[in-house]
Amino acid sequence: MNFNMNDYHKEIDISKEKQNIINEYINKYSEEIYEKDLPEIISAEEMYYLTTVSQNLLNWYPFSKEDSVLEIGGDLGQLTGLFSKKCKDVTTIEPQWECAEAIRKRYKDRENIDLIAGKLEDISLNKKYDIITVIGNINRIEEIIGKQLDLENTIRYLEKYLNENGKMLIAVDNKFGLRYWAGNPENMLNKKFISLIGYHSEPISYETFTKKSLEEILQKMEYNFNFYYPLPDYKMPNVIFTDEGLPKYNSIDKYNPYTTQNSDLIINEIDVFREILTTNPEMFIFFTNSFLIEISKEKRELPYNYISFNNMRKEKYRLITKIGKDYVEKEAVTEEANQHIEQISKNIEYLKENQIKTLDETEENKIKSKYVEQKYLLNEVLTENLRQGKKDEFDKLVQKYIDLFLSQSYKTDNYDETIFKKYNIEIEDKELIKSMNFLKNGLWDMTFKNCFYIDDQFYFFDQEWNDENIPLEFILYRSILYTISLRRYINIDELMEQYGLTQYREIFEKLDNVLQEEIRDDRIWKFYGRNKYFDIDGTKQELINLSQRDHAKELAIENLQKDNDYLINVREQLTKEKEQLSKALEDMEQKYNQLFSVRVGNKIRKFFRK
Repeated sequence: MNFNMNDYHKEIDISKEKQNIINEYINKYSEEIYEKDLPEIISAEEMYYLTTVSQNLLNWYPFSKEDSVLEIGGDLGQLTGLFSKKCKDVTTIEPQWECAEAIRKRYKDRENIDLIAGKLEDISLNKKYDIITVIGNINRIEEIIGKQLDLENTIRYLEKYLNENGKMLIAVDNKFGLRYWAGNPENMLNKKFISLIGYHSEPISYETFTKKSLEEILQKMEYNFNFYYPLPDYKMPNVIFTDEGLPKYNSIDKYNPYTTQNSDLIINEIDVFREILTTNPEMFIFFTNSFLIEISKEKRELPYNYISFNNMRKEKYRLITKIGKDYVEKEAVTEEANQHIEQISKNIEYLKENQIKTLDETEENKIKSKYVEQKYLLNEVLTENLRQGKKDEFDKLVQKYIDLFLSQSYKTDNYDETIFKKYNIEIEDKELIKSMNFLKNGLWDMTFKNCFYIDDQFYFFDQEWNDENIPLEFILYRSILYTISLRRYINIDELMEQYGLTQYREIFEKLDNVLQEEIRDDRIWKFYGRNKYFDIDGTKQELINLSQRDHAKELAIENLQKDNDYLINVREQLTKEKEQLSKALEDMEQKYNQLFSVRVGNKIRKFFRK
């Protein structure tokens, strides 16, 4: 590494959180990614600065090995190493002394990094770059460059360092991001709701953005641009949408919100996004949490329409899924995960050998498949059948799906030969085992969501997992359980009962938990689980109990209807009684008047007799 100490600027203070990370990790360990050293309880800052999760923003981007990168603001180097790995060289400008030192220690063995501790205005760069990045540092521009510039003038200033066919990659928060309505603090002052009113009550003004304001700036400057929408934000994405691949009701939950210490959530972000997409899908862009913008003088096609990541998995299972215009591609996030790619390749071969159709192929240590429109997903087809009231069509299709597995299944009464023995899941009633249909090679994720239904044929994809001697009933159970959209049109308890799954639910839940525990990174799982409106630890139980809640709601509505009918009857009875009482009162008044007249008349007569 070439480390140029142009100006250390020791007077620039860094946050307490950054200082703790430098002291506890970067100064102690000679690593680049620190996931193995993280504690049981991980903070948002540790996740962002020390894991691969922050690299999700750009680890999918089609960098070239010939690219030179200028990084405006290196922070603690969370992206510097990615640029160094993917590109020819990277020049990082970081004016904060402690941060520059941290980057130097973190990547001391990298030969293609030029690290400059100083302000860009004081530095002479005698080259131009293919890519310039400004990731979350727009409001640090005066500190990094040495001039107070808004976004437009920042771009104009940096243009002189950009090659003629170069690109800028800029990440900013959305002023009206839903996470800020939900009660998460904004990133500049760590205050809740203040970005929504443009910081107008603060002594320091910060530039804020919407998609429309960004488009107006870039159009004025005659730049071409592509927008990406990372969720939950640009810092730690689980998923990245685009204008060509916007989310739908069934895909918005592909990400995991996270909270910081100052968060105080008042709404469930994903539930609100679902309602927005149901009401007006175009409003998603207004409320998305942040933007990644690629700008250039030349018009560029989107390389991918949709990108997703498996943040909560162990490193050895962590993949990137990239969906382009014509194909879908999966690749490993880390070197360790390449073994998982090999396992998926074996599963593909197994499917082909057993005449089960699949869209997947192995190509250069990647899994690729032809892109198919989401409307052909089996879960979408089944949901649409229910939406249209075609329950018979739904049943026929599910039975056809079951028959595909039945043809390759076998029976056994030997507990020791089953997957339940492997994972020490006790089954007291051995008759349950006899009633199941087992699959020797159990690709247990062959669910409705991982299958297309095209021309009356099933085509499976994303078959990552294989365990021996799995009940096909377990695969059907998972298919129904995880197809959330079905719950809008049918009672899941009744569906489980219809397909004979109710008797297995307890042991299947235990099996599902064991399999998931093998895959997930518990520390990261718990990190996301701290979001009280997205309780990861309770998610599975929530899914299992959801149908019971639906049934309870139906009973409650039924009871309310009964109560309502009863109250109507009571009201009618009281009305009749009121009418009867009114009539009785009138009769009494008449009798009283008559009696009063008689008494008065008698008194008058008595008076005159005297």
